[in-house]
Amino acid sequence: LAKRVEQLQAEQERRARAAAAADEAFSAEFLSMARMVFDMIDVDNSGTLVKQEIIQAVSSDQKVIDFLVNCGNPNLQYLLVPARLELALNQLDTDSDGEIDACEWEQAIEAALKAKLEQRRAQREKAAAADRKEIEEFTAEFLNAARECFQLIDKDDSGTLTKDEIVKAVTSDKIVIQFLRSCGEANLQFLLQPARLGKALDVLDTSKDGELDIDEWEAAINRGLAKRLEQMAEERSRRERAAAKADAEFSVEFLSAARKVFEMIDVDESGDLEKAEIVTAVKSNQRVIKFLVNCGNPNLQYLLVPARLESALAQMDTDRDGHIDVVEWEEAIEIALANKLADRAAKRELQSKAAIKEIEEFTAEFRTAAKQCFELIDKDGGGTLDKEEIVRAVKEEPKVISFLKTCGDENLSFLLHPPRLAKALEILDTDKSGELDVNEWEDAINRGLAKRLSQLADERERRERAAEKADAEFSVEFLSQARQVFDMIDDDQSGTLEKAELVDAVKGNQKVINFLVNCGNQNLQYLLVPARLESAMAQLDTDRDGEIDAAEWEYAIEWALKAKLAQRRAQREAAAAANRKEIEEFTQEFLNAARDCFVMIDKDESGTLTKAEIVRAVSEDQDVIKFLKNCGEPNLQFLLVPARLEKSLDALDTNKDGEMDIDEWEEAIHRGLAKRVEQLKAEQARRAKAAAAEEAAFSAEFLGAARRVFAMIDVDGSGTLTKDEIVKSVKTDDDVINFLQNCGEENLMFLLEPKRLDRALNVLDTSKDGEVDVEEWEEAIQRGLKVRLAQLAEERERRE
Repeated sequence: LAKRVEQLQAEQERRARAAAAADEAFSAEFLSMARMVFDMIDVDNSGTLVKQEIIQAVSSDQKVIDFLVNCGNPNLQYLLVPARLELALNQLDTDSDGEIDACEWEQAIEAALKAKLEQRRAQREKAAAADRKEIEEFTAEFLNAARECFQLIDKDDSGTLTKDEIVKAVTSDKIVIQFLRSCGEANLQFLLQPARLGKALDVLDTSKDGELDIDEWEAAINRGLAKRLEQMAEERSRRERAAAKADAEFSVEFLSAARKVFEMIDVDESGDLEKAEIVTAVKSNQRVIKFLVNCGNPNLQYLLVPARLESALAQMDTDRDGHIDVVEWEEAIEIALANKLADRAAKRELQSKAAIKEIEEFTAEFRTAAKQCFELIDKDGGGTLDKEEIVRAVKEEPKVISFLKTCGDENLSFLLHPPRLAKALEILDTDKSGELDVNEWEDAINRGLAKRLSQLADERERRERAAEKADAEFSVEFLSQARQVFDMIDDDQSGTLEKAELVDAVKGNQKVINFLVNCGNQNLQYLLVPARLESAMAQLDTDRDGEIDAAEWEYAIEWALKAKLAQRRAQREAAAAANRKEIEEFTQEFLNAARDCFVMIDKDESGTLTKAEIVRAVSEDQDVIKFLKNCGEPNLQFLLVPARLEKSLDALDTNKDGEMDIDEWEEAIHRGLAKRVEQLKAEQARRAKAAAAEEAAFSAEFLGAARRVFAMIDVDGSGTLTKDEIVKSVKTDDDVINFLQNCGEENLMFLLEPKRLDRALNVLDTSKDGEVDVEEWEEAIQRGLKVRLAQLAEERERRE
């Protein structure tokens, strides 16, 4: 307890120092920006701001607008709102001389800064609580895993680990291997490497009794935990900085959009929103609709729902004067922004967990590949790599070649290049023994891993930004469609959905059917199934009044959207892994081709390319021509054009010695590779977008057909399929037969074969009641859909 209190106090002191330094830097920047904004508004340099100058600045100067919109002082923010400008000026002009002088501006800025610092303090406290929780959870999980690992190694339950027990565990026990790989303590990790195991044990065995007891194990585990927590703290700090920056940018954009929306609705520029103005805007102004539909405040969102508009207005009109003034609008927007920021924080937490998992999996895979690579090169098992072993391996061992190409350490990569191998070995061999030992190899591997993890983090941030934007656009469209569907079903415009209205809509309105069939909420989907409609309505109708009102519909849609976003996230993660693999394979292939190209041009094997060699190759060698055409680097491509060859050579020959050496070639190749990878990423994004659209359309059609087939087989409308109903349908109904033949689920397909029908029914009937009910049918259909989508993906890949 004393140790934990001491650690907590040290952490609090560290946080306090960091917070003070950050606040000091923020204050300096904020005050500097405030003075710049004053000068920007004060165009006549009089030292005072008149109304006309302010009006001009807040309507045209983006820097002024960006500063004021989220500055922390309502009166300064209200300078952006025409209807509130006069009142705000009166508040700021404390000496009532009709102008805002520098002192009055500074007083307002002081209040703004105080509010911003308080906001930052509250955010830090919230972040600190989240950090403590993350650390506690990780520590508990890590120590549990460490104890389990010790017990798994200690086969004789003696309480100590012998060398034999360790050797056996690190070669056969996956749980032990997985823990040690990511434990953070170098000597525990070295237990996984035969060449380093003896030395690592000697370091860990501080009592020198030849075994590792529980105290020695715990000491190593605590060092590993400290390192892992340090890594987590660095990653968390990076995330928090990125999050703060992103949230600040989002807040400015959101508040600016909110004020524009107010002005769009307020067509008479009265500074108040009347009911008639709102009704007109939410029917016809697409920008207003897009903002409100996913703004984060239910009352603002309900302005879009005719049946809820009156109630929403009553909630927002806090002074009960019959309209929404700027203050009431700002209060609603403040709630909306808080909710949106909370949503963003929750998403970041999910992303953080996914990132940690991705890093751990990548690190484990990378270290395993590095270990295997070392062992494949070290043919004599001596624990060191000599030049002959390396030369042989980089020519003959595909796994060695594949790893070194993408390992992230340039000197390890240069081992693949005959002209650069000797120099690379000299750099890697830090003790100048003429060989590469395990320590030297590990140093290079750690540099490579650090670089690869940095690249992985950059790529993840790029993906997350793209995903956030795509999800925001999807959410707006989804919620907008959901409200349109509600209006389509609500034929009498009563603001509630009755059973008769639902029955009519799910039979005849294709837009309603297309939305519901793959909306992400099972109860909404069951509205399409006659036998399940009653049960689905009972689930959706939470107040039990026999109808689904707007609030109940919105609640169901909220769950549907969460499911769809989770589905999109899972699809993105799978796609990211596939894309990463595709880029790695392309990179390997490209660099292979580049090295082959260099060798083909370098006929005299001097390690440099002369003009004569290049001229000959680009006129005779088809492999060279083919590579250069598609290499992505303009100057390399221009080597194919006689009129431009001289100028290109001059640009590529950076040391101006009249030849292109391997370093100059590699620099050009990496520029070309960067461009080609960028093109590949753009192509991947295009393919993903097209695939998503194709799969969404296919899924809607497939699920719609599946539900129609269920209804065709269920001739008595009981909501379950009996054997007799199935037998009759698969003999006589062509629509049923055609669907089952191509549904992708083998047991559904076996219903078409008399000899296999009973067995298939037994598999499909999971409740063993002798019939296939809707849930059992839907489970089989989902399996079939998964198979069909996989087939669709394969077909797409063949086409592409």
